[in-house]
Amino acid sequence: MSALHRQGAAHAYTALLEEAATLLLPQDTAHLTGLLARGGPPDASLLLARGAARSTPAQAAGTLAELRQAGLAAEAAELFHALWSYPVAALPALLAALERAGQHADGATLLWEWGSAPTAELAALATALERGGRSGDARALLRQAAGRPTADLAALAGSLPAPLPAALLHDLAALRPPDELVGLAAALEPHRELYGALLAALTADEVRHRSTLAALRTAGLPTTQAAPPRSRWGRR
Repeated sequence: MSALHRQGAAHAYTALLEEAATLLLPQDTAHLTGLLARGGPPDASLLLARGAARSTPAQAAGTLAELRQAGLAAEAAELFHALWSYPVAALPALLAALERAGQHADGATLLWEWGSAPTAELAALATALERGGRSGDARALLRQAAGRPTADLAALAGSLPAPLPAALLHDLAALRPPDELVGLAAALEPHRELYGALLAALTADEVRHRSTLAALRTAGLPTTQAAPPRSRWGRR
């Protein structure tokens, strides 16, 4: 690697480090990272550590734990930051692997970081977590969106699979003031199921939400659930 670096073969040098990070066992990656940190080319240890983010969830999480145990703080931080861009479909497995590796705080921090993603990306992240069996993480992620503009929240609710829209709207009913909930309700009204989910959250505790319900009436918005459409074959 030192020879490649001296020759200026940057592409081959980087590719070799990335391949090593995906093929070596976590403890071996950490050992090699330590050697490079002490006597390798500049930034070689950081490149190797970051390369582990291209590996399997178990290997990435294991490498992160080994780097921390070896006292390689800068390299561990480099790998952790690279995990922010981990493939969406693999996020449930990554969070589970971090927990098994004893890196629970890292999973919580990743959820916090992902909470600032654009609306469409946030919906994809929450959907992947829900479908990957991590409903609690999906809902924690969505709660971080509670402060977004109502138009963004309406779009977010409309792009989530059940039961996440109802969970999001339940949290919003508790967190947003009446005037903002009226704006959200107006944006959701064309979407019967979403409006009904927001209304269900509000009417579940009418005493707590009486100001919001009054504001909805003032705005001319429904405060009772619409009756389901009657079948054309039903009795009239």
